[in-house]
Amino acid sequence: MARDGELETEWTGHDLFDVDGSKIGTVEDVRFGDATGELKWLVVNTGHFGAKKAFVPAKEVRRSGDRLSVAHTNERIKGAPKVEDESVLTETEQAKLCQYYGLQYVSPPTEPQEGCVDMEDNRPAG
Repeated sequence: MARDGELETEWTGHDLFDVDGSKIGTVEDVRFGDATGELKWLVVNTGHFGAKKAFVPAKEVRRSGDRLSVAHTNERIKGAPKVEDESVLTETEQAKLCQYYGLQYVSPPTEPQEGCVDMEDNRPAG
């Protein structure tokens, strides 16, 4: 199992591409869950000189070699809710981000998971 520092190195500095293959930005940092320690968010620099940043749920990102991609458009990522303090995501901010990406926010210790999970009502019946 990779340690946090190894995961940060594995993801940071890589460009993130959208569903159409357009570059969204560069992964600047990563955020881990407080309770589980699992990778939850990628902080992506989407603007010139680091002026704009967006949070992307790590579970939505796919890796192929050194290429990272996400099944959202560039505009969708750049339109994500802004975070007050990039170094600390509040539960409220995480819930807003999860909802924005069509996911449900789960907060421990009531659940064995934390962060964004697929919304129950988005699953096909049957």
